[in-house]
Amino acid sequence: MSAAPPPIIDIHVHHTWATLAEPPWALIEETLLLAEQRGIQKIGLLGTYSYHGYDPTPQGIQESNTHAALIVKRYPKHVYSFCYLNPAHDPAFIRDELDRCVTELGMNGIKQWIAVNARDKRVDAVMEGAMRHHIPVLFHAWYKATGYVYNESTPADIRDLGLRFPEVPLIMAHLNGCGIRGVIDIQDLPNVYIDTSGSQPDAGFMEFAVAQLGAERILFGSDAPIRDYSVQLAKVTGAKIPDAARHQILGQNAARLLNF
Repeated sequence: MSAAPPPIIDIHVHHTWATLAEPPWALIEETLLLAEQRGIQKIGLLGTYSYHGYDPTPQGIQESNTHAALIVKRYPKHVYSFCYLNPAHDPAFIRDELDRCVTELGMNGIKQWIAVNARDKRVDAVMEGAMRHHIPVLFHAWYKATGYVYNESTPADIRDLGLRFPEVPLIMAHLNGCGIRGVIDIQDLPNVYIDTSGSQPDAGFMEFAVAQLGAERILFGSDAPIRDYSVQLAKVTGAKIPDAARHQILGQNAARLLNF
């Protein structure tokens, strides 16, 4: 009898709500139920960043992280969270908020969106914090023909950051948004990973990423609830890759990287 497949861990899930008074527990429970129905055992929250705009204030950052922690506290077996930070803030605030996120709230990594581009030296304070706490940094990235939003980063920008901080595990978000060019950008950087989120499935992307990076540098991310769990899982389950590689991508790599 064959062994059961390892747990599926989603590294890229969003949560947001229209009021900061209380999380929308019914919506969150629905999200968890949908994940459970598709065999996803853990989902990683990346903060309510969109609620606070492209350049969130220190108060917005603290509120986002506190709300993520409330959800993790209620569902500790199925939910974990990354600490959302804005590199435009004072380095002392970044240090203190990250310390709060990791030591008090038990967060497993750092999330970066578009407040500051990955090439900006202000990101150094965030990366140094990641080194201090031995946690990965997940950074939004995309190649676009329609123009970039605020200080949005491309995979080339992520490459620059990965070269500056080779000791830090850096997760470039959005395989489908970064595309073939993005995979090639990070190919020779063993500290830079990629998650599978971003757009709908495209034939051949997963196979290309596995061939160029190795399955050990790819992590499953759904981008839920923006994207559908089933469709995003199909990127991995429907790819023409070995079962061992599939298991690595769907959960083993995240478990190793996040010390689960």
